[in-house]
Amino acid sequence: MRVRLQRLVVQTRQTRENIEFSKVTFIHGPVSTGKSTVVRMIDYCLGGDLEWTPAVRQEFVAATLNLVLGEYDCTIERSAEDGQSVRVSWSGPDGEMGSVNAPLQQQDASILGADIYTLSDLVYHFCGVPPIKVRRRRFDPDSPLVRLSIRDIWPYCYLDQTHLDSSFFRMEDHFRGRKSQDAMRFFTGLHSERLSQLEASLAEAIDEQRTKREAVEQIRGFMKQFDLGSEIEIAERLGAVDREMAEASAQRAQLQQTRLVELHPTDSLRARLRELSRQVEALQQARIDSEDVLAEQRALRAELIATKIKAERVGEASRILQGAKFERCPECGANIAERYVDDGRCQLCGSAPASGHDGSQTELEGLRRDLNSRIDELADSIQRREEAVERMARELEHTTENKRRLDERLGSELATYDSAFLESVRGLDQEIAALEERRASLQQLERMPRAINDLEEQAGALRGRIDRLRAELAGERERLQAAEKNIAAIAERFMSVMLSVGFPGVDRGDEVTIDPRNWMPVVVHGDQRWGYWDTGSGGKKTLFNVCYALALHAVALERQMPLPTILVIDSPTKNISESENPELVGSLYEEIYRLAREPENDPLQFVLIDSDLVRPTEELRGFVQRRMAGVPEAPSLISYYTGP
Repeated sequence: MRVRLQRLVVQTRQTRENIEFSKVTFIHGPVSTGKSTVVRMIDYCLGGDLEWTPAVRQEFVAATLNLVLGEYDCTIERSAEDGQSVRVSWSGPDGEMGSVNAPLQQQDASILGADIYTLSDLVYHFCGVPPIKVRRRRFDPDSPLVRLSIRDIWPYCYLDQTHLDSSFFRMEDHFRGRKSQDAMRFFTGLHSERLSQLEASLAEAIDEQRTKREAVEQIRGFMKQFDLGSEIEIAERLGAVDREMAEASAQRAQLQQTRLVELHPTDSLRARLRELSRQVEALQQARIDSEDVLAEQRALRAELIATKIKAERVGEASRILQGAKFERCPECGANIAERYVDDGRCQLCGSAPASGHDGSQTELEGLRRDLNSRIDELADSIQRREEAVERMARELEHTTENKRRLDERLGSELATYDSAFLESVRGLDQEIAALEERRASLQQLERMPRAINDLEEQAGALRGRIDRLRAELAGERERLQAAEKNIAAIAERFMSVMLSVGFPGVDRGDEVTIDPRNWMPVVVHGDQRWGYWDTGSGGKKTLFNVCYALALHAVALERQMPLPTILVIDSPTKNISESENPELVGSLYEEIYRLAREPENDPLQFVLIDSDLVRPTEELRGFVQRRMAGVPEAPSLISYYTGP
């Protein structure tokens, strides 16, 4: 899953703070300067909860995250008041643009297409990865299937400082632990639920085929017992009845041709038909007018979305060019550096600066919210008008059908108006009615042999479905073998990373095993076996988690596993002293930087948070560092804030 962060913009009450991201972004500095808040803001934009520190509670207004999801350039906006949804705007590879409010929890109405209801669905859609469904209660076969959310796989991409030394990817939590295990099944391709579904579908298809064949035998025995005849015999009887009906109908038609009574249609039916014709014409015109207005509203909504994107770009350009001094005219190139202007006037055009030109960032945020609100209002109006067009279409269809029926009724009354003619053809009508009843009975009997043929064809068609299900079962079992290879590769890479880092207590003769029933890696040292909860110190637990995440991402890149291509680590040396363990700290960061160098075509992005900067010993393309120390040359996240 290609995920790449580009920029985080934090709107506060007084400033607009920008954090640019590169291939490897290292944020460092003393405590209480907002380092961890940066990655918490990223998590907040992706649907997580925000830790409301005094600074955040007092000054935070909104956050905007620019990132790439698959082939889409996306912007996610979330204000301090947004608790149920985030605003997502995007532009696609084909020039398509859109903007929606994406709920964090599934609602009744879809937000894009027929199968996208939440922010998680939208992320999967942009990344081109179909999400899997897992059982809400794994050991209950009747438990409903629910989608694996992007929040369920995010803990493998964001190692937060709080749980880094106290939890192995939330495995100890009963609910979150099951979600973490489902995420590992998703990464490695170990979907036992699909295997169970295929086996159940195959058994169902075999039972259905056997049931249809038994039904064919029973129906044939019934027809033979009561001498109902074969399909050919019933067809011959139907042919004889059809010939008799044709003769009676011909006699009736002859009477119609010879009758001389003038027809007298009723005036009321004609008046009603004229009224219905006017209604049909009015409904058709109203539908055309509504469709024209609907097209205008769709075009206006598209323009507002484009205006919103342009406004953000203009605001960014204004921020960059703010305070620029011109020495030459940008239009003709004339030197204006020596031009005399009154104090306070523009050096370029000589005009007095417009009031309120300071471009308040809070006003810019208000403009963005107004545009979002207008886009939503237009979307709601478009939906209501589309429903109105559908109602008019149904009413037009209903009115047209009523008109058709009255036309038929008028024709019938014109044909049967003369009572004398009705008396003369009554006998023929009775004969035709009797023949129609006989024909209907024979048609009912004719369905039985046809039903036998249909059941035989359906039983034969099920053979193809059975063969397909058996082939899919074989493919699924083969894919599960590939999943086992992925698991073995993760265990092998985990062992390699621990050896490269110099994990205390790990030797080259050791090996790592991962049981897919609980997904807990275990180090085997001779007769001893130990895992995360046996490491003892908080520093070793931190190191264990970081090494496992590095191994998982390395194997995901090698084997094209559906893991987001980003790893955020907040304090990878938590509880590890650089002064006491300099080699351990250095080797850990070198392993991180080595993994960052490996993929060239689709690089893995790192965001690292630590108190001290550890630079790569070799050149690393895309490495940037930002120091946050609460001083002018290295400001905190909220540069003007002083307090707890």
